[in-house]
Amino acid sequence: MQKQPTEEYRKIRIEKLQKIKKAGINPYPSSCIKKNTANETQGMEGKKTAVAGRIRAWRGHGNMQFADLHDETGKIQIVFKADEFKKEEFKFLKLLDIGDFLAVQGKVFKTKSGEVSVLVKNFQLLAKSLRPLPDKWHGISDMEGRYRRRYLDFIFNKSVKEKILLRTKAIKAIREYLDNNGFIEVETPILETTASGALAKPFKTYINAYSMDIFLRICIGELWQKRLMAAGFEKTYELGRAFRNEGVSKEHNPEFTMLEYYWAYADFKQNMDFQEKLIAFVVKKATGEYKVEYQKEIIDFTPPYPRKKYFDLIKEETNIDIKKLTKEELSKKAKHLGLKIDKKWSFPKLIDEFYKEFVRPKIKGPMFLTHHPVELKPLAKLDQQDQGVVESFQLLIAGFEVSNNYSELNNPLAQLKNFNQQKEMKEKGDEEAMVKDNDFIEALEYGMPPTTGTGIGIDRFVSLISDSHSIREVITFPLMKPKE
Repeated sequence: MQKQPTEEYRKIRIEKLQKIKKAGINPYPSSCIKKNTANETQGMEGKKTAVAGRIRAWRGHGNMQFADLHDETGKIQIVFKADEFKKEEFKFLKLLDIGDFLAVQGKVFKTKSGEVSVLVKNFQLLAKSLRPLPDKWHGISDMEGRYRRRYLDFIFNKSVKEKILLRTKAIKAIREYLDNNGFIEVETPILETTASGALAKPFKTYINAYSMDIFLRICIGELWQKRLMAAGFEKTYELGRAFRNEGVSKEHNPEFTMLEYYWAYADFKQNMDFQEKLIAFVVKKATGEYKVEYQKEIIDFTPPYPRKKYFDLIKEETNIDIKKLTKEELSKKAKHLGLKIDKKWSFPKLIDEFYKEFVRPKIKGPMFLTHHPVELKPLAKLDQQDQGVVESFQLLIAGFEVSNNYSELNNPLAQLKNFNQQKEMKEKGDEEAMVKDNDFIEALEYGMPPTTGTGIGIDRFVSLISDSHSIREVITFPLMKPKE
């Protein structure tokens, strides 16, 4: 990536700006004439067009000037002939630079070389660029630079822009599928007095009006949407931003987008059937295919997806039957395999970190992993046959956990017990232990029907179907630490 444009270049452009103003021309007008896109203009030979965009190239040949004009749809060449303008108008072209936004009107024709072009009759400067665009944009070799000046990344890297457009298609398809299946979209609080509903460390802030601490939500209204189930709503969903004060990695960002939906009178098995159809629908709508390439591997999203139990999968991949081990025995085996262990971890936390380190990365998927330990899912209902696990499932794809789902616990006394256990874990140093929500317990005591719920990480999902090495690739403006 080119270094910051020098003050000399900027000074020259500011001088041009002053000349434009002295000529009585507004270099930043509010409106323009734009009736066609660059892509549409390519098919309008012999017709008049009015197109606008950014100048990306300029080729001068005396009384004939050529430029490339880019808009959201593509590129069109524009041609200025001196005999089409007054002398002062044609002279004005010297005040234009690559990077400026321009609107042109004229007739579409083909040059001798066969390139579709616009013979300009009229033009208007829409925005004067004071900084020249970089000569080169190095992409992956300067990842930090790309994320810091994301607007340049979108200008130079068509593939990056296409990932954001794919994300938009995926979110639109999610809403379409849920709406068509009777779900209603709701909005729940982002600022909360109790940051609960997930195992995560929240961001803390302060509200002056109430003189109290509050938190940014760590999930998309899980406990709020279940309050709606108690209130008589039967199918709800919300798409929005959640915030967790945790690490940053290729699959974690402090703020991220999630989908959560809740479905009354259904259980986790019905949810699995529903979700694999939802995922397949969205992939096909966004990419045009059920099969996508991710990191040189083909992932087939055609339903149905295989289903395996949590402890069974661990044993299958590591030949270790965790159910027969104590915490100390598992710690020894995990250390021997190279896992760095935090003494503050509870036994369930140790099991989960062992699974994440040695099992999950091997899963190509898509696959549903079911029946997690109860301590890891304090909002889930116990399995009827095995009281040590819950009615839960996760969607795993290429080593990523894409969704978290279960039959929701609707027994208020059992939920209170789980909250108290989480409280004990937090007091022992587990910063991600879930916080007790007394108001939610009260809502459950009024009664909530059997319900299944889902949380899907949109950034992770889109990074997979767009073949992105990191979720930052599909976040429009990822959070960056300032250089100074």
